[in-house]
Amino acid sequence: MKIILAVIISATLFSLHSCKREEIPLPVTGNKAPSFTLKDIHGKQVRLSDFSGRVVVIDFWATWCGPCKESTAELEKLHRRYQDRGVVILGISMDSGGGAMQQVKGFAEKNNLAYPMLMDNGKASTSYAVYNIPVTYVLDKNHVIVKTYKGYMPGLGDRITEQIEKLL
Repeated sequence: MKIILAVIISATLFSLHSCKREEIPLPVTGNKAPSFTLKDIHGKQVRLSDFSGRVVVIDFWATWCGPCKESTAELEKLHRRYQDRGVVILGISMDSGGGAMQQVKGFAEKNNLAYPMLMDNGKASTSYAVYNIPVTYVLDKNHVIVKTYKGYMPGLGDRITEQIEKLL
């Protein structure tokens, strides 16, 4: 009986191990950034791959997050400074609910934010392991994560500028 039980347990453990889903690399410095397809606030689909060969800054944020709202002004300055130099700033809003897209659109218009605002579908924030916001990722031209900034800090734009300048 013990032998049969040992065989069943071994077979179960082996089958669990061999049926393991493909592991997704963690969104950490040195790893390729997870791809995504999201809608912008105008309903257009945007893919990370749309920006191949370009430095990308991705900011996860929400309109209900005070520190996030502070960071949007700095990111807009970066957008205006680098948009003609091959750098893309993407805001991925974690706002949810029926009126979320309109709320983000209204916030962007009120604050003169011209960089693309995308709406998280739950998959992007999960693949980037976003548990607290704001969190900002800087990607090189091959979309490898070179820096992550968790939370907002005064001077965030200057810190991101240093990273961008190294990548251009």
